[in-house]
Amino acid sequence: MAKAKRNEVKIYLDPVANTFQIFWDDPKKASLSEEVNSPYRNDVIVKDKQGKPISLEVIGIFPSELNIAALSKTLAKRKEPLLLQTI
Repeated sequence: MAKAKRNEVKIYLDPVANTFQIFWDDPKKASLSEEVNSPYRNDVIVKDKQGKPISLEVIGIFPSELNIAALSKTLAKRKEPLLLQTI
């Protein structure tokens, strides 16, 4: 009996782009992507050349108060420097 091929799951978290991506196949096989058909989400399914899904990218994973991209736009408008501090 032949052994089944085992793929590793790869997970990428991009806090600046506010995305979370899960690959259950080789990311180098990515050929095209499609937005999920939902009025509530704008996530992306990544497919290989044969159209087989190999990844799911979840967009907008962080709440607005933790969204670095949105915060950086707000902070860029500040005239005074931002001081980071712990409480």
